[in-house]
Amino acid sequence: MRDFTKAVLKFLGGVAVVLAIVAAILYFFFVRVVEVGHNAMAPTVIMGDRVLVWRTTDVELGEIVLCEHPEQPGRYVMGRVVGTPGTRVAIERGQLRINGQVPDLDLQGDVRFADMETGRNRTMQLGLEDILDHDHHIFRENGRQMRDMRLRQVGAGYFLLSDNRNYLGEDSRSFGEVVANTCIGNVFMRLTAAESPPEIGNSALDIIE
Repeated sequence: MRDFTKAVLKFLGGVAVVLAIVAAILYFFFVRVVEVGHNAMAPTVIMGDRVLVWRTTDVELGEIVLCEHPEQPGRYVMGRVVGTPGTRVAIERGQLRINGQVPDLDLQGDVRFADMETGRNRTMQLGLEDILDHDHHIFRENGRQMRDMRLRQVGAGYFLLSDNRNYLGEDSRSFGEVVANTCIGNVFMRLTAAESPPEIGNSALDIIE
């Protein structure tokens, strides 16, 4: 019995070593762990979430990406890609338009959101948006329309937009398109979750669209 126990422990130890090596390879070559420091991407990810970024240069419309701030080298921004090279992006009467088309948006009611960044409780309108088959939730503050933006044609980079549509300062509405080759990759999973309203239901190990 003692020999069997030793064999099992040895086997489990070997598995643990292999898993540790695989995790190290993923971390250093394929995956980056990022802690979210604001609520610009709420409700998809919120302040305090830790997310996994898959290192890739293959960026698609509708994905969330992590890229270097175009005006502040060394600082990174996270946003949803609503414009790839050649795309026309505008916000008219509070509606996002991509190449003249308004993405499908299903409004799902109001949510009380405890904004830990500002210490305020906000009433947010929750919507389910579809950009190129990437279904994702967005926030619009109740009673406030998304600020209009004149038509912009994306050059060689990517145009990023926050899922929290009334949050300004952390997307391309403020700093323009990001440089494509500074993008680390796309956000694909929530590793750990901060507390979120039950209507959102964010939890650890969620796949992120």
